[in-house]
Amino acid sequence: MKRTERPLSSIPWPISIGFLVLLGAQILFHQAAMSGKTLAYQPLSTPFDAAIYRALSMGSEQLFSHLLAIRLQLHDNQAGKHIRYSKIDYDLLVNWLDQSYALNTRSEYPIMLASRVYTQTRDQERLKIILDYIERTFRVDPQLHWRHLAEASVIAKHRMNDLPLALRMAEILSSQPPSVAMPRWARDIQLILLGDLNEYETAIAIISALLKSDVVNDPDEKRFLQEKLLYFQRNLSEFRQKSLIDSPG
Repeated sequence: MKRTERPLSSIPWPISIGFLVLLGAQILFHQAAMSGKTLAYQPLSTPFDAAIYRALSMGSEQLFSHLLAIRLQLHDNQAGKHIRYSKIDYDLLVNWLDQSYALNTRSEYPIMLASRVYTQTRDQERLKIILDYIERTFRVDPQLHWRHLAEASVIAKHRMNDLPLALRMAEILSSQPPSVAMPRWARDIQLILLGDLNEYETAIAIISALLKSDVVNDPDEKRFLQEKLLYFQRNLSEFRQKSLIDSPG
């Protein structure tokens, strides 16, 4: 297989120096931790604008973007200890993610950090900030980032107990044109959430429209939708019967 990586000698010297500085800082950091020194928590600084980083990168925007993401990850560990996410300013955190992504919009690294790492916070306000970032970044390139919006929808449901927010994200996924290639399960998250919200009539209307259209061609997917249709129709009938029994008079 032909290797496409550039040789190390082709990397601009400022980038090489940047790597050495980051490596040296990390070594000193761990040495201080091992010697028993206790360092005070250093808050996240404000990043420069992506235009400045682009000028410093000297044509190596992809590499510099990766460096910014690594620098952000290094902030999570100070004095050999993992920093609680409750200490991190998530507005500044998102600013770092934005600048890193602006340098290389074909990278999934910043949004992966957002969805897999920084959603681990238990603080609902911080979690909402990071989910907003994921949704905003998804809109830039739905094809590249649909997985992360699907994860965000699940997180909104199970970690925030915010079904309306989860449903809104799921609706964004399901409304993407066929040109955005993603598995049907990603588009079907909306149907599952509608069932959780007892929005049976809406779910039935969506499934009926899908089955009547030419959008769904896969036999397994059609079978799944038909089963879901029967499920929602049965639940709607039971819900209406219960409403009649519970209604006064």
